[in-house]
Amino acid sequence: MPDFAIWPDCNIGCVFCSNPVEGFRGTREKYTLEVITRKIEEYKQGHRRFLKFDQVSDYFNLTGGEPTLNPDFLKILGLIRKEFPSRLIRLLTNGRMFTYEKFCRSAFAIGGDHFETAIPVFGYDAKTHESISRAPGSFANTMDGLRHALDARSGNQKVEVRVILTRIQVKHLDGLIAMLVERFPEIDRLCFLFVEIEGFAEKYRERLTMPMSECAEHVDRCYDDLKKLKEVRLYHFPLCTLPTRLWPFVHNTLSDIKIEENHPECGRCRYREACVGVHRSYKKYMGAPDIRAIVEERPVRLSGDRYRPVDAAEEAVS
Repeated sequence: MPDFAIWPDCNIGCVFCSNPVEGFRGTREKYTLEVITRKIEEYKQGHRRFLKFDQVSDYFNLTGGEPTLNPDFLKILGLIRKEFPSRLIRLLTNGRMFTYEKFCRSAFAIGGDHFETAIPVFGYDAKTHESISRAPGSFANTMDGLRHALDARSGNQKVEVRVILTRIQVKHLDGLIAMLVERFPEIDRLCFLFVEIEGFAEKYRERLTMPMSECAEHVDRCYDDLKKLKEVRLYHFPLCTLPTRLWPFVHNTLSDIKIEENHPECGRCRYREACVGVHRSYKKYMGAPDIRAIVEERPVRLSGDRYRPVDAAEEAVS
């Protein structure tokens, strides 16, 4: 799943942004329609053209900055769909441009049957959301954009909401989940991502970071509301940092280059083969204090799927 950057600039200013601090913003000349067309042509010819997941060919993540700000975004989306008619395209967007309903419907129409969008939500109202996005008006835009995306999807298309878990974010988590359940119960997927301390986020790491196990307690507190949604996923969490009943939400997606090698606790853990492992940035900046080998069997049913390792846990296990 190559991460395909479509535009370097953004219309929000999240403190946890993982984009590079230098050499990325303001480089619009590298993301013109002409440049991107050439990049796609070279990729089809077998050349390595993407920094992350270049060798994986199941789908594209369209990223930024904010990809929908590219003035040729719809043309680029159409080009990718034409060249890769059966490949899944996942658009990672803050949703603000989807406040323009015509633009939103055009994106879904061009994206076709194998198209998804993932929109982050930071809070349950303007104050809580914009304390993180640092962009006045962004909460109303994102709410409108999310509604337009849900109304525009058809067939196999999906709309996902993402929640980036930081020390700031978890303060509002109960209200955020309750708001989503009330206003957008039909979302196809809710994904929690433990913050990756990379790029811009390194500057604010002391405000953002917390032990994964502490973060998991906040998620677990919302368990009853989470069960009301179609699908919930947890990304970047080693199993030992989570209450057992959250294990069925775990999805392992980290590239091997981001995993800490040879952590002594992992080597003796009963569930090592089912676990994503320890993120390098978590070890580097937080010391990974809660990584502990699981030596006793837990009441879970494993799936055998490396990417979604646990089918059921605790009372759901027969």
